[in-house]
Amino acid sequence: MKHTMPELPYAPEALAPAMSKETFDYHYGKHLQTYVDNLNRLIAGTPYEAMTLDQIVRKSEGAIYNNAAQTWNHTFFFLMLTPEQRPMPQRLAERLAAEFGSVEAFKEEFAKAAAGLFGSGWVWLAADKGGKLHILAESNAGNPMTRGMRPLMTLDVWEHAYYIDYRNRRADFIGAWWGLIDWDKVAERCFPARYGCTSCDYVYDPATGDPESGIKAGTAFEEIPDDWVCPVCGLYKDAFAPLPEQ
Repeated sequence: MKHTMPELPYAPEALAPAMSKETFDYHYGKHLQTYVDNLNRLIAGTPYEAMTLDQIVRKSEGAIYNNAAQTWNHTFFFLMLTPEQRPMPQRLAERLAAEFGSVEAFKEEFAKAAAGLFGSGWVWLAADKGGKLHILAESNAGNPMTRGMRPLMTLDVWEHAYYIDYRNRRADFIGAWWGLIDWDKVAERCFPARYGCTSCDYVYDPATGDPESGIKAGTAFEEIPDDWVCPVCGLYKDAFAPLPEQ
């Protein structure tokens, strides 16, 4: 499987002034491209060549892990941004308030973790298998999936993410970044969708999983192995479609 650069729903200059086109050209156009190129080179002729990017991140080590995780992390980061931020969905605000005391308390704790992470790395909002939310500061290419958690939101605090625009003022970059988050996408990840089989009446609900097939409760549909099949009619995962919110 050849890995490629993600197609973004906005132009390189669209995130300015919080993130300039120059920063974007280097961060997305050069750094991410290098990780993608290195990953494809490193996995050629290995068992990882047949795996999805998620699978490589969960199973690999060393240079392959570093380049796979950085490809995954950056793709997730860039696809979470928007030049036209909308208000945070009420259900997400309520969830954050329930877990952290208030939305503002969540933002303060997240920003503190991002400002305090020594050196390079990523700060994540992630959900464990029980659905509890956690703020994780991970060095270098760290990704919550290696802990069995589901990533919901991330901030890149490697210097290449902000040095052109903010020099060493990481706190200013963090402050500007809050205005670029697509809260609708964070909410979608926080509340995994139910998926229905297009051939029968079976509905996959992340809240219950599919224990008989080894899929634990709390597993988002996107995290199910590609070879999983409908327990009723036997169709593969790609025969499922997301269902409307209840």
